[in-house]
Amino acid sequence: MAISKILQERVIDLSSEIDKPSKEGKAGVIGINRSTFSNIYNYGIVPRTPALVKIADYFNVSVAYLMGESDSDYFSPINDKVPFTFRLDSLLQEKNIKTLYDLSQKVHIHRNNIRQWYTAECLPLIDDLFILADFFGVSVDYLLGRTDDR
Repeated sequence: MAISKILQERVIDLSSEIDKPSKEGKAGVIGINRSTFSNIYNYGIVPRTPALVKIADYFNVSVAYLMGESDSDYFSPINDKVPFTFRLDSLLQEKNIKTLYDLSQKVHIHRNNIRQWYTAECLPLIDDLFILADFFGVSVDYLLGRTDDR
């Protein structure tokens, strides 16, 4: 389990704006479960990507900002989010990568994990997203379809 002091500090700071006294109330407003919020708030435990996205969406910040990869809280969202696999497919075409196996060899992420993103329609772990974003030269939030800013 990954721990991030920066994520913890930023969530504490951002959530102080929520007019609810309890962590359960704050979690409900954000749209994540109480235990996920408490784990971040109390220990800095990094949640799965969908929870990070909900937090970033609620506070209108980038995932990179939440995770301490950026010090700027500026974020330019798009109205209609683009599915992750759509963005990944277009980036694969740009790089002329033909198969998921080829991608797995280039980024050192197991091909079964990559295949699962398509078959189970799940999002990669945050570490894998940063690897992919670096490989394609785009932001994590662009890759997640949250912004058009590369």
